[in-house]
Amino acid sequence: MQVITSDKIGLIQYIKCTAGNSIFEQNLPADLNRKINNMTWSGGYGGYEESEITICRENGLVESFQFYENAENPHVSDTASLSFLSCSNCIYTRMLNHHHNVIYEDILNEHKDKYANYLNFMPVYNNNEKVKNGIYEDYLLNSRLLVTVNSTGHVHVLNWEHDESSKYYLNDTLYKNEIKNEDIQKKMQLYCENYKKDVLNKIQYKKIDDKDNNNNNNNIIITNNEYEHVNLQKICKDYHYNNMIAKENILQSYILSNPINAACVNELLTNRLAIGGYKNCLKVFDLFTGTYLWKSKGLGVSLLHLNCETLIKSLNFLNDINVNILCASTYDHKIILYDMRCQPKPVYIYDHYKTQNVIENKYNYFDHNYSESDLVFTNICNTSHIYSDDIDTKTLDMKDEKIKKENYHKHENISDNENNDDQHNNSHKDDDQHIHNNKDSIYIKFNTNQIQLQNLEIFNKFKEQKKNDIQPIKNKKRKLTHNDHSLKTTEKDIVLYNKTEDTGKTYCIKKFSHNDSQTIYVSDNYGSVYSFEIITGNKLLHYLYRKKCAIEKITYDKKSDKYLLKIKDKLYEFYKDFQNNNKTHMRNDLPTMWAKNDFDQFHINLIKKIKLHNGGISFLFLHKRGKFLCSASYDRFIIILNTETRKVIKRIHVGHVLTSCLFHSKTLEESTHPKGDNDCVSWADSSEEGEEDDDEEDDEEDDEEDEEEDGEEDEEEDGEEDGEEDEEEDGEEDDEEDDDDENDDE
Repeated sequence: MQVITSDKIGLIQYIKCTAGNSIFEQNLPADLNRKINNMTWSGGYGGYEESEITICRENGLVESFQFYENAENPHVSDTASLSFLSCSNCIYTRMLNHHHNVIYEDILNEHKDKYANYLNFMPVYNNNEKVKNGIYEDYLLNSRLLVTVNSTGHVHVLNWEHDESSKYYLNDTLYKNEIKNEDIQKKMQLYCENYKKDVLNKIQYKKIDDKDNNNNNNNIIITNNEYEHVNLQKICKDYHYNNMIAKENILQSYILSNPINAACVNELLTNRLAIGGYKNCLKVFDLFTGTYLWKSKGLGVSLLHLNCETLIKSLNFLNDINVNILCASTYDHKIILYDMRCQPKPVYIYDHYKTQNVIENKYNYFDHNYSESDLVFTNICNTSHIYSDDIDTKTLDMKDEKIKKENYHKHENISDNENNDDQHNNSHKDDDQHIHNNKDSIYIKFNTNQIQLQNLEIFNKFKEQKKNDIQPIKNKKRKLTHNDHSLKTTEKDIVLYNKTEDTGKTYCIKKFSHNDSQTIYVSDNYGSVYSFEIITGNKLLHYLYRKKCAIEKITYDKKSDKYLLKIKDKLYEFYKDFQNNNKTHMRNDLPTMWAKNDFDQFHINLIKKIKLHNGGISFLFLHKRGKFLCSASYDRFIIILNTETRKVIKRIHVGHVLTSCLFHSKTLEESTHPKGDNDCVSWADSSEEGEEDDDEEDDEEDDEEDEEEDGEEDEEEDGEEDGEEDEEEDGEEDDEEDDDDENDDE
């Protein structure tokens, strides 16, 4: 395995996780003021390649460093290839991959006639007036767009090309007398002063009104002077000289709702930026139009007329289920689900605070155990849908791939019509077995050269629809002036990212929006990782039927999907009553979160809790193969967990307080026989780490699982031990329901 980590003192480490566990660190001075908050891969066309790392720092710096994997000594460069300074604490950065138009039309047409408000969250970008405040044209013409998000709500979209024309240079002829002695400090002083005057102070921010329900562009306020109190000389280093991004490449700048503690770009629909924070409800911002695509509402008002605030810590999209569903973890141990298709309020809330989760001696100050009322869910991660195709794809035809995909969907729809009622409002194409057999199947393949030409064709069609504008231009590169964003191109500006003799690289998109469940991994501030399963659709109906049989003391008989769809309304009525009667004491006076208008309901099951670290976990990253999970912690360790066997295969001391981590998709030789100290403490013995031998811990863990884990892990078996899901892993059930299930098992 290969892992990239960042730390609190501003350095990047490359860790080669083989038998020797080699660590290569940047040769830069450590500085607590240069803490790294987030990292992303940003190499090559569209940022798909893992040859460059872009980071964002607490002091506002955004920098890219080359990663030399094939060198004799693999390492991360000590000199940034390009830099930008945002005006405050930068918490998130991400390359906007270039495959949006490959899949958007299919997603748009799939359910276009199904929802009345469909175009509100799946708009058509064919109107110049609609996209004038966004980056749609820039996205079509430029393959390397980078988005940065600050905790203060400032968002920048940058053209992250590394050529010489994209950088700001100090005019040496004007200052040749002042820098004639080649004094680097004097050069940096002049460079910072001029960069702030010529670039930063001229950035115009569009302040977006988050209280405008109609997303009216007229309510945008233009502001600047956001860098008034920023001292560039204290922030920038010598390598920033003539290496900062030019004003022309700062495409758009926004001020959104703040504070922002969590941000996430949808991996598939890259124009969607989700933001949220402490007492800042979740919102989805459309980068193509420069407006809010969707805004959530709070959790509600209690019986005492107190507003229950939304305290968002981390965000992610659940693309396996649907691209319009989001998941948020909070500072107060909740996991909240939102469905953009349905309503602005949450559709489900999982609250981890239950009496079963709190140990009896939690008030003992001298005990190492803790109260989970202080629990913070720090990070969410799930599987990636974009990966490189290693097969020879020089003759790939995207149209052929699309035809194959359409034929495959037709076959699925025929089988669905034979087995399911048409009244099922949100039915999915595959049954559980079909999903299991095709979980890694490809939705579509795309070639970088082909999508570049495709985006240029879309741009030309878009320009033809404009009136009183310049003539349609083909294969043109956008150039901006200091004063406006008008398009000015000539024949000599024609630039393609790949050389003509280069066939480009091919990437695959896994199937998405096809499943009734999705597994997510969530970390907390005490060093534990949780595996949750989010279920909906037919899988939820099976779960509710088992639950109903257990509570009503009825012998469980597995039913077909067709039968469950007929009694879906009764099962949902039972589910709503069940939620009303089994609230935790933390939110027992709040209304039940419920998907309205006949949309599918959701449920979250706790599958496994694993104690990994002795300190809070700052970041989680799941390998593209989906089998390995890397966690970075404040205890200065990274741990690589095999999610299938639930065994720790690597535990490496990095030496610094870690803030984030990245997997390299290329895997190296891994340890097949982990040492004993690599074993993780799980569930029952999570508070007794180090007190017993590994064998005793395994025995206790097995015994505890026999008592607490239910038919959720057995539902694919024949149900020998129990025929219903175990309430201990449910997240919304109370002690009374647990007693019922235990009686049934007996």
